[in-house]
Amino acid sequence: MQVLGDYPTESTEQIFARVYSDIARGKSVGAVVCIVRPYVNTMGKIHLKGDDLEVRLSELIAGAPGTVREALAWILISKLFRRQVPQHWLLHYRRYMNRREVRRTHQVVRQLRGRKYVSGPSGDHHDLDPLFDAINLKYFGGLMQKPQLGWSRKPSRWLLGHFDSVHNAIIISRILDQENIPSLAVEYVLYHEMLHLKHPVEHKGSRRCVHSREFHLDEKLFDGLKEAKAILKHL
Repeated sequence: MQVLGDYPTESTEQIFARVYSDIARGKSVGAVVCIVRPYVNTMGKIHLKGDDLEVRLSELIAGAPGTVREALAWILISKLFRRQVPQHWLLHYRRYMNRREVRRTHQVVRQLRGRKYVSGPSGDHHDLDPLFDAINLKYFGGLMQKPQLGWSRKPSRWLLGHFDSVHNAIIISRILDQENIPSLAVEYVLYHEMLHLKHPVEHKGSRRCVHSREFHLDEKLFDGLKEAKAILKHL
């Protein structure tokens, strides 16, 4: 197992070339070209161009410590070869990304550069605005501040809703904005996303807990929970 921090003076290109050789069982890559990009939602991308390896890194990770760049190299190149990522490198990368100052920097960059499409609460068949108000009054005592509300661009069956903390927006899948979808199902998905405002993501070391025990307990308080889940199951 590679010991972290063995190569403190290596460039990013040298790190990726060495890791490539290790994963490819001694086969050397031609040239490694590193390009820094102002990415918002990804830390890096790689692909082979003949025998050469092109690495596109977020500027947030390009300036990270060598061991963190090496961890990302192991992650990206392992995926390139469809190999399992070594657990110690995966944990090292996650610990760094979960550091408070790193998360804060990433959040600020997303706020400044990221674009968020928010359609507005009124759909063709359901209006999220009065639904939010009713849920807020019933379950949160009317004390929850209303975020931006909107419908997704495309009708996703797999991501029925999400809360974007950076842009303070709840987006519900447009697949639920149909005449044959009962309001109860929309209310449940909206309530689930509202719980993310009450119970923010917890970061502990390399762990990122999205749904805490308290989150699940509150979710069970939703009236008609089983019926709503049954409706969504048939989508």
